[in-house]
Amino acid sequence: MGVYNCLMKRTFEVFIIFPVLICIALCGCAEKNKYLRESGIALPLKDSMVIDFSVKSNYMRREMPCRIYLPKGYGGGRDYPVWYGLNSYGTTESMWIQAGITESADELIDLGTISPLIMVFPYTRDATAQELKKDFEDDGKFDERNMDRFMCEELIPYIDSCYDTARSADKRYIGGFSMGGAIALRLALRHTDIFSKVGGYSPAVTFRDYSGRQLEQWLFPNDNPDMIDDTIKFDRKKKLDKLAVYLDAGNSNDPFSVGVQSLYDALQKRRIKSEFHLYNGGHSLDHNKRNFQNYLQFYVAGNRN
Repeated sequence: MGVYNCLMKRTFEVFIIFPVLICIALCGCAEKNKYLRESGIALPLKDSMVIDFSVKSNYMRREMPCRIYLPKGYGGGRDYPVWYGLNSYGTTESMWIQAGITESADELIDLGTISPLIMVFPYTRDATAQELKKDFEDDGKFDERNMDRFMCEELIPYIDSCYDTARSADKRYIGGFSMGGAIALRLALRHTDIFSKVGGYSPAVTFRDYSGRQLEQWLFPNDNPDMIDDTIKFDRKKKLDKLAVYLDAGNSNDPFSVGVQSLYDALQKRRIKSEFHLYNGGHSLDHNKRNFQNYLQFYVAGNRN
């Protein structure tokens, strides 16, 4: 049994709490905004709102807690672009909200700096070394990780069936900090049919050196990367050129900055649209809290459709 805590985001005071049964994501909702109407919440929203919910996942073998931000005016008949924000290791689905990204979104929307958007924050975890070992031993190949499958096959279809979302890849984005950033990059680079933009914020990238064919080795290890003659041609066949990538890292005490710089260089060599920002500081959310405007503008600045 999932529980929705409908929160008026500006004060974070509980507005109403009610129990609802959350189906597996693939089942979706009988109708959009059903749970909002059942709670007595008037649409369109006069103020933005954050809702707690959970989705039963077959891949993760558990109820996955999530939070969703709905902008002021939601429910008025328009479909909204969606950004999926992934948390770092050791934190929860509340990480981005506690850091203040919803307040930043409210302010920027009110100013007209960004277009209104929906933001979804799933609890994020990556595969353990034991899970990866078992996966490889099953057939000698690395299959897609369960977190990736949960996102693409369960959570996103659930969100699209329950809320007023724009369902095309050009209006769907993903990003994350640290572990969440690495997962977001992996997901978006592998699924340009689902995402059009991705942000890796001091992402905990797998390698320090992405020269040669290390990018393909990371993303497509079962495609014999060592046999690739033309990486640009190979990556375009994978449609990586359809994606826009935002990267940043700290210039001090950030263990991933070298790897992120190398990843950016690899993306540039493959003519993949990308940008890299080296900021003053280390591997922490302190910089991110000051930079939410740039993050959100990367996704929805000028997106008025």
